[in-house]
Amino acid sequence: RLLDAAEACYERVGVARTTVDDIAKQAAVHRTTVYRYFGSRNDVLAFVLLRETAEVITGAEQALANDGPFSERLLDALDGAIGAVQHSRWLTQLFDPESLTMTVSVAASGVFRERIRAALRPHVEAAKADGTLRQDLDPDTTADWLVRVAQMLLIENLSEPPGNTRLERRALLRDYVVTGILNP
Repeated sequence: RLLDAAEACYERVGVARTTVDDIAKQAAVHRTTVYRYFGSRNDVLAFVLLRETAEVITGAEQALANDGPFSERLLDALDGAIGAVQHSRWLTQLFDPESLTMTVSVAASGVFRERIRAALRPHVEAAKADGTLRQDLDPDTTADWLVRVAQMLLIENLSEPPGNTRLERRALLRDYVVTGILNP
């Protein structure tokens, strides 16, 4: 109920202007109830982001679990995740210029960050073990970096007029992101 209330507030006044009081009023609870479940306004956003991206993360995990070279599976996971966010009315709101700073900050910390790390860690470790990825790469740092790259591409694609095609995005990911972590 609190997450639904937060989403309603985000849609009404925007992510950056939503307060804990707004969320509490929308949910018809006292603000201490919000603080009991979530430590801060950013924590609320982190859980909203986590809930709203659950299918995106699951899709990326499925792409990584497919057969084939790790580089192609990673490319499919990254491209699929970026495309899914771009096609979600709600998730694109979280990356609009007004919400951007807060969304990126929340995505880089806390529960959302740990969920992404947990999804990528086994695949990164397996790719390191079979020699596909560079041995000097830490799985969690690699996951964090991949999220930052995806965020950058989302920001770029949402702030510019449509023009970049999916093929151009895949080429960029393949040529500059995936090859950067592969074992030469």
